Amino acid sequence: MQLLDDIKGFLNTFSETMFMDVVNYSLTRDKYDSMFLRDARYPELGELRSTQVEGDSLIVKFDGYVLRIQGTDNGVLKFTWTDGPALPISDPSFVKPIQDGERYLFGKNVVSLQKDGLTVADPEGVVLHHEFFPSFGSDITHSFEIGEEDIISGLGEKAAPLNMIGHVYRLWNHDANGSYGPDSDPLYLNAPVMLHGHEGRFVLIFYANAGDSTVDVGYSDERRLSISFRSKPLEYYIITGDLDSIYSRFAEITGKPYKPPYWAFEFQQSRYSYMDTKEVRDVVDGFISRGIPLGAIYLDIDYMDSFKMFTFDQKRFGDIKQLTDYMMKNGVRLITIMEPSVKMEPGYDLYEEGLKNGYFVRYPDGNVMYAPVWPEMAAFPDFTDAGAREWYSSRYDFMRSMGISGFWHDMNEPAIFVAWGDNTMPRSAVHSIGRHEEVHNLYGYYMDKAAFDHLSRSERPFILSRSGWAGISQYSWIWTGDTETSWKELKQNIVTILHMSMSGITLTGCDIGGFTGSPTPHLFIRWLQASLFFPLYRVHSDKRSKRREPWAFGDHEREIIDVIRMRHSFVPQIYSEAISSSITGRPILRPVFWADPKNTLAMSIDDEYMMGDDLLIAPVVEDHVINREVFLPSGRWYDISNDSVVEGHITYGVNLSTIPIFVREGSAI
Repeated sequence: MQLLDDIKGFLNTFSETMFMDVVNYSLTRDKYDSMFLRDARYPELGELRSTQVEGDSLIVKFDGYVLRIQGTDNGVLKFTWTDGPALPISDPSFVKPIQDGERYLFGKNVVSLQKDGLTVADPEGVVLHHEFFPSFGSDITHSFEIGEEDIISGLGEKAAPLNMIGHVYRLWNHDANGSYGPDSDPLYLNAPVMLHGHEGRFVLIFYANAGDSTVDVGYSDERRLSISFRSKPLEYYIITGDLDSIYSRFAEITGKPYKPPYWAFEFQQSRYSYMDTKEVRDVVDGFISRGIPLGAIYLDIDYMDSFKMFTFDQKRFGDIKQLTDYMMKNGVRLITIMEPSVKMEPGYDLYEEGLKNGYFVRYPDGNVMYAPVWPEMAAFPDFTDAGAREWYSSRYDFMRSMGISGFWHDMNEPAIFVAWGDNTMPRSAVHSIGRHEEVHNLYGYYMDKAAFDHLSRSERPFILSRSGWAGISQYSWIWTGDTETSWKELKQNIVTILHMSMSGITLTGCDIGGFTGSPTPHLFIRWLQASLFFPLYRVHSDKRSKRREPWAFGDHEREIIDVIRMRHSFVPQIYSEAISSSITGRPILRPVFWADPKNTLAMSIDDEYMMGDDLLIAPVVEDHVINREVFLPSGRWYDISNDSVVEGHITYGVNLSTIPIFVREGSAI
């Protein structure tokens, strides 16, 4: 019955031709995967046979594998067990290890081998990390020890509790099919990055693998975290130190966030879709006439000619340049959605060029991989190939000539319409750096890199992406995708964004009000307040939702405008934090425990967040409340509403206009 319901729903949205394309693609995908994929069987590890220092490495030989351990003098260790596809990371400068009996010193880290694994300790002998030797079979599984009071955060975009212990997660970039809520997994961006907190000390673990994996965070064994990869490599970094230094060192490996344009932090209005230039102009005029700050408006997919990239529908958007000129005169930018699909249409120049030059993803037998998405059957650029990236991104020049100021990358997990099975490319599809199953999580990353590398030659670009991987903030912003509209999702958005921060992803935001559904005025106002310090401050919704321009909320228009104006008053501070992040690599938004790492209570605070070192917001994320419990890290804090000094745990009286914001004593904003 569910399949029949799915078919009926699909036919109500798309044509019968599209339905047949979807079925045919699903059959073709399964055929190729069955022909060209074989179940992996990795040799067993065997016994440890020898250890030897060679140059900057400790070489540990087993019967089946050779482990190379390298380290820096500032807290970074690298462990390489296998080869694998080349990934976009940069190694730091390693130092020669010093042998001290059965211990090996890499700067301030001390590595000791044991019968079943190894430990990393500080110079005083305090164990910071205890891991077990990996197991090899149908997959590759690596494990390390976790304690009863520990915390694990990160793994990219996760609709999960702040402390992920007790759950299982998948790392496979995935379109959530139009809507999701708390506990949905996986989502659009997955990063094999984990922050492990234990008794006030922290270790970051980063696995250099962009394929499919499963992370068992103390679910099967409450004292062990295990990550299982379906493909190589097994290569990972362990970074020790305080939180500031950990994330600075991590950014040196994956890339520091870029310096974004100032205007990108202003209020942004979007909808799926504004259907013509008159509608967009009317929205702009609505903001201007009411004196509401507005930085940008978005165009969703309906601006295109038959969903073809780098085109405009001439009937509805034929005067796009006049619109963008008008908007720019009023300080408003226009941002357009971009997708990786290239419509399979003879005579369409983008398609013909990609075909001629071999720029598209292919099947193992050399045939171009076609799949159904918005433009119906389409080919997909192989963004892992530098030539394909330069070819595709050069087309952004046309969009810029039409006055487009920013670009919104969607469907780049990549997402594909399917009748059954995984809604992405075949695992057997071939990219320039490996099979799709090995590099799937890098597809959106390389699309973003393509646009950034081209546009950044002449400007500080704005690119908002739905997908990516570790280090994506050097190229683009990320938002949390198609969230449902609910109070529980309002709170979850905060935690999801904190997980991305703990994964080193700093330029983040959400669809204010949720993507699917129509928020009540109270929920919408609270969502605006909760997102006040998110780098991205954008309202967006689907076609079935009620309008969300500020004046669409009737008697609550003034309260909404007040929040937007407050956001704009903080833009200089947020921008300053973003520039600092681009220099240090430290996240803009941080969990409360960042400011009080030895306080065990701070580890459980998941409805507050900090911006930088000194500003804390405790938004109201529940309906019908008159008091809000607030936890403040150690020290004295100023309530920004009345300059009173507060400390510790307080009960804060609230009404609809209340936004509890606190500034650390001795700081300046």
